[in-house]
Amino acid sequence: MSIHDLEPQETYSLYAHEESVIRQAESMLGKLDDVANGVRVLAQAYREGYRETVRLVRISDRMQEELHAANRTLLDQAADLQQLNEVLHKEIERREALEHELRRIASLDELTGTHTRRHVLELGEHEQRRRARHGHDLALLMVDLDHFKRVNDGFGHAAGDQVLRDFGFLLRSCLRKGDIAGRFGGEEFLAILPETDLATARSIAERLCDRVRENRTLWKDHVLAVTVSIGLVTVHGDESLDKAIARADQALYLAKRAGRDRVMVGTEPDVDD
Repeated sequence: MSIHDLEPQETYSLYAHEESVIRQAESMLGKLDDVANGVRVLAQAYREGYRETVRLVRISDRMQEELHAANRTLLDQAADLQQLNEVLHKEIERREALEHELRRIASLDELTGTHTRRHVLELGEHEQRRRARHGHDLALLMVDLDHFKRVNDGFGHAAGDQVLRDFGFLLRSCLRKGDIAGRFGGEEFLAILPETDLATARSIAERLCDRVRENRTLWKDHVLAVTVSIGLVTVHGDESLDKAIARADQALYLAKRAGRDRVMVGTEPDVDD
């Protein structure tokens, strides 16, 4: 057996263990480098995420500020609109009140408290149409103060106005609810009595004559007394309001000719009318 046969098959090294440790350390360092690279990538991603979060937070803050500003603007606008609505509401109420007052002035004779000529004719046309539709009775009184010019000439127009004022009250108090009275012109008045037959209308007219005859108007140191003449008609068939008023006016003229201070019933309308 030769000496070579006695040598071990593997090469023996004094530093084999150290080399193994070094290799393991180098492997671990390589792994640490991988981990470090991963940590750096993670840190970079976190940094970018953080920056994006900061950017979004800043955007959100700016949007919140803009939203608050917009809300404040809307609140201010809402307050302005509320104030404007209140102003407009008051203006509408003012205009409605003004319109109502203008209608009242246009339809009411301030001196006598009766309707104006235009308005009493409008109401009369309405009652005439209603009578034609339903067949109700309709009576008209044409009323005129007797010798009224003597009051104006003897005591002045202010005294005449007081007499007219007193008469307006008497006329309205003698009529019933639903009856219509209007100043037809000067000292002449028209009363429209819906759903009223001739007998009832005559009773109302006679009562008015009595009340006016008994009344006394105090004017300064004077006591003024007047009477009235009344022409009475009832509307027939499809007779127009104008024709019925003309008949009442003719009856009034006859009452004047007969001595005044009385009620005169008008003649029946002509068949041709």
